[in-house]
Amino acid sequence: MTAKKFWKPGDSLVPPEVDFDRLLASLKDLSELVVDSDTQVTPVPSRVPHHALEPIPLKLYRNGIMMFDGPFRPFYAPSTQRCLRDILDGFFPSELQRLYPDGVPFKVSDLRDQVYPENGLDPFPGEGRVVGLQRIRKPWDRTEHPGSRMTAEKFLNRLPKFVIRQGEVIDIRGPIRDTLQNCCPLPARIQEIVVETPALAAERERSQKSPESPAPQLSMLRIKSENGEQAFLLMMRPEDTIGDDPFFPVPRAVDATTFEIFSTFPPTVYHDALTLLAAGLVPSATLLLRAHRAPRPAPRPE
Repeated sequence: MTAKKFWKPGDSLVPPEVDFDRLLASLKDLSELVVDSDTQVTPVPSRVPHHALEPIPLKLYRNGIMMFDGPFRPFYAPSTQRCLRDILDGFFPSELQRLYPDGVPFKVSDLRDQVYPENGLDPFPGEGRVVGLQRIRKPWDRTEHPGSRMTAEKFLNRLPKFVIRQGEVIDIRGPIRDTLQNCCPLPARIQEIVVETPALAAERERSQKSPESPAPQLSMLRIKSENGEQAFLLMMRPEDTIGDDPFFPVPRAVDATTFEIFSTFPPTVYHDALTLLAAGLVPSATLLLRAHRAPRPAPRPE
């Protein structure tokens, strides 16, 4: 099973401040997964030939992207934001799922220093001037050093999600995010749910009764729901298994055995009996939740 099988359900938005380096790295990883695959299975023979797939040309501009031969898609367009969020989350764009069900490589042109003219005209080659005023600098003349700006989202990511003080779980990012929301553009917020586990209860008790005692080794799991709208935060012990009930974060009245937890990089489905330590999920990991997929039938003997 490879990560190119994982098509992300649901819609979400990409942050207004695009991290080009991270985006390029994600595109490179996705393309390598397809290139390394031995075969390409295409159930839509009328659209994509059954042979090595040609890479999709993708141009990254400072203000948007262009896939195939166009049209240009600005970053503020909802469809563009969904496309980039899929890529940044480690998925192939959902909009390509029907045409390329097994994924497709990308041929990326990094043009982040160029602004694509959205009016369809080429940029005026000279400097803008107004009578009585100094020359007007074109907006794409401004030079910014990558990574020099501290966005609100980057600031929030440097803070802990929550801390335990006197036996109480305190949300750190939530109140600060609400304050920043009024003045800074932030992406759509994913609902984060803290799951009550024995490890969390024990840590709460330790911090309340013996705050000076050393904290034990723990693992913090962030498991994203299948629709992408929720993220479950689980504090677990290294010897715990992913399938420990009743902490498996699935919808109520649903059999937990019908769901599975996996990661995209590396592409791995984690079995219930595997301990977190053996799975390499200590001290922290970000995982995804989906309905269990039946194994493919074995090929018939000729």
